[in-house]
This record gives sequence, structure tokens and C-alpha cells, in this order.
Amino acid sequence: MRKFVLIDDDQISNLLHREVLRQVDPGAEVHVFSSSLEGLEMLKQLINAGKGIPDYLFLDIRMPEMSGFELLDELMKLPIDKVKQMKIYMLTSSLDDRDRSRSAQYPIITDFRGKTLTIRALKEILSLT
Repeated sequence: MRKFVLIDDDQISNLLHREVLRQVDPGAEVHVFSSSLEGLEMLKQLINAGKGIPDYLFLDIRMPEMSGFELLDELMKLPIDKVKQMKIYMLTSSLDDRDRSRSAQYPIITDFRGKTLTIRALKEILSLT
């Protein structure tokens, strides 16, 4: 069973993305956070324990409490071999090329994708594993 974590302050995106995940992978375990701080706390606990680490993290960039980049900075402080067990996708509506360039500087990022996560895009992502 695949495990997914969605971190995005946009409730509508979370609802839509959860539904896409359930349609493509009905047995998936999906955790959704509209608070980047709460999502980070759960990820830290799982990574530090070394078990239950999600297979996929879909992360928004622009969030009020902590940006996606700030969250990535915190993940980089954790044991990198455990963090790299997740495939991390920046999933954003940002059209700023600087965001794409900045995300490419993180060795833990798998890819930078535009919102919205579609069934086709998710199937493509899952076939890469």
C-alpha cells in the first residue's frame, strides 16, 4: 500500500488531490495537511522513527505559516537517507521560474509540477517508480 502526504493550505486543492489519489490508487493511505507546520511535525516524527515514511510527498510552495521551501530546509536537517525514501514533488500554481530553479537546488526534490494534480499526471508519476 502506497502512502501519500499532501501539504497545501488550499482546502479545495487538497480535496481534489485526495480524490485523484483515491481514484488512481484506491488502497492508498493519504494524509492531508492544510498546515505546513503540522505536516512537517508528522514527517519529522516518522522520519526520526525510521518507519512509516510516506512514499510520496506533494508540497505546495506558497503557504502562510511556512513556505514549501522552508519546510524543505527543515527536512534537509533530518537524516538524508531517510528523507530520500520519499519522492517529493513540488506541486504549485506558481509561474515564477525562480521557484522552479530554487526547487532544483534541493537534492531531495523529485520533480516540480504545476497544479492541479490530474489522474493522468499521477499515473505518470506512479509509473516512474
